[in-house]
Amino acid sequence: MTLRFDDFELDPARYELRRLGELRRVEPMVFDLIEHFAHHPDRVFSRDELIEAVWAGRIVSDATVGSCIKQARRALGDSGTTQSLIKTVRSRGFRFTAKVTDSDDETPTRPSPVATAPAGSDYPSLLILPLHALADTPELVRFADALTGELNSILTRIPLLRLSARGGYYVDRSVTPTARGFYEALGVDYVLEGSVQAWPDNGAERVRITVHLADAKSGFRLWAETFTLAAPFCEVLNAAVLAIIAKLEPQLNRAIYRTVCTIDGEHSARQLYLQASGILAMQGWHHESFSVAANLLRRSWQLEPGFALAAAYLSLVRGLGHRFDLMSDREQAWAEALEVAERALELDSNDSIVLGFAGCALADIGYSDRALPILRNAVELKPANAQAWAALGSAYLVGKRPSEAIVHLRHGIRISPLDSRLSIWGSVLAVAHLLLGDCDAAREQAELACQRSDRCYMPRIVLAATHRLTGRHVLARQVLDDAYRIKPDLSPEQVVALVGQKHGARLMAL
Repeated sequence: MTLRFDDFELDPARYELRRLGELRRVEPMVFDLIEHFAHHPDRVFSRDELIEAVWAGRIVSDATVGSCIKQARRALGDSGTTQSLIKTVRSRGFRFTAKVTDSDDETPTRPSPVATAPAGSDYPSLLILPLHALADTPELVRFADALTGELNSILTRIPLLRLSARGGYYVDRSVTPTARGFYEALGVDYVLEGSVQAWPDNGAERVRITVHLADAKSGFRLWAETFTLAAPFCEVLNAAVLAIIAKLEPQLNRAIYRTVCTIDGEHSARQLYLQASGILAMQGWHHESFSVAANLLRRSWQLEPGFALAAAYLSLVRGLGHRFDLMSDREQAWAEALEVAERALELDSNDSIVLGFAGCALADIGYSDRALPILRNAVELKPANAQAWAALGSAYLVGKRPSEAIVHLRHGIRISPLDSRLSIWGSVLAVAHLLLGDCDAAREQAELACQRSDRCYMPRIVLAATHRLTGRHVLARQVLDDAYRIKPDLSPEQVVALVGQKHGARLMAL
């Protein structure tokens, strides 16, 4: 059944929202919210009723509901000011005012996911099973449900990853299929499952969460870990989410990259995008990886000119290449970054990831004033978008506002503490401290960034600059030599691009 209202078509079977035939990307919970409204036009729903209907009664904050309402309005071309489709009824809730019609399509109402997302498709897919509470206490059950919901929400920040909406079907089932069974039944690539238990320990409440990720096709377990936290349920949720995501997200990105690399034949636009993303994450930042990634993204965009994500990521790669002198054709890199960033924003200005990539590219090529509102919009649309937070910090730094840069970079690092880009983000954070004259903080962040990657030359340059400023010239020379070990073709221009003309010239004179 397809629901139609105004210029929109909502297809629950395919989980697609279209306006005048053009597909609009929305997060799973936002889609579910719009679908619920469309099934009940003109009815007023309180926040509690929405939580019960859309979030199945899980523990969610008013801010989460408000954020979903805001994103739903954006997806429908609405806003909190105009309220043409989703109206706020003061002191009561929200009402969907569109006239909705429905029609039966030839396809079944709920086709098998195998038909819509076969193994090896353009989109990697993940099924998150409800975390199992090992005791039937209301607090533990609510905590497990809330943690499952938060993981579902935050993993939408991984580009192109599709999260299966069928996880809730397996709640309270006595027998759960194996990973291979999920592959055969649902066509998903990966399965995440786990359990939660709690017990008192010397008067303190402790929570143990065990999570494991499996390759659905092979049935092999890719990763597993146990997390133990000491805090009441009401305080431990955010810490648990960050701890799990920090370990899970890199493993998931690595698995997706390896899967794409094993696909035979010509790759699709989205597979080329995933390959480019994986190359930069796995191989680090240098001339060759940037060149290969840029070529893959150009091919991706050429195959599908409407693919905004490919254009946005290409603009980011070219913009960063220009800023840090990682492209042999810097002038062409500047021009291409500008062109494709603008094109990406034309194609999709409501996607947080597209905004984060394109906004960062614009800042890197010198348009920080234009980039700042774009990046603010990106983090408003998706507060979990760590890349956009870091890009916003970097844009503030380009605009000579190091104090604000520090705040936003720190937040991006905090919400994605094991991201493959942390060494670069930490380098930029160290530069911000350096510009403020805080050599101790700059050295601390640079040393931490060095620890995070043995293949990134950038933090070593910043660390060398801090040593030189504090009179430790021998240490500065040693760290600079380490940067040359990583990048033998390191040029004075690349040093200056990172720490500025004054620090760069003095550093190179050692």
